[in-house]
Amino acid sequence: MATGLYSENIEVGELKLQEFIQNKEEWAVLIPGYLHHEFPNEQDMIWVFQGDFGIIQKAVKVELKYKEAAPNQVMFDLVGLSDPINGDGYFEIKQNQDGTCQLVGNLTMKASGFLAGMMNPILEKFVPPLVEQLVQKMAVKASI
Repeated sequence: MATGLYSENIEVGELKLQEFIQNKEEWAVLIPGYLHHEFPNEQDMIWVFQGDFGIIQKAVKVELKYKEAAPNQVMFDLVGLSDPINGDGYFEIKQNQDGTCQLVGNLTMKASGFLAGMMNPILEKFVPPLVEQLVQKMAVKASI
């Protein structure tokens, strides 16, 4: 199972950061390789992005199915629509003692089916930098 966990300190108020992570439209476009997104309903989101898996570049379509969470969290299950890849993840805001905030992003992905043996090692190299880049971009955009 491939897991990426990354956090970034941000000099922005907690309420502003909460509004940012709760507004999926604001950060949906920030995923590395972003092609487009759609909202099949009010809660869930479908991301389509170009994944660079070493020698293979492929458009990947995944649905983020949102779970109930606190105002300082966005939690979701991930369902692969173009490939048998599933997982889960979250974005969370933690208040630092100096008044700044920390944005934490976590994503876990696992391939299943016929190509799982080949895909899982690729995902292990792909997921950590994806999470790092996404959280860094979210931190910059939230600070504006």
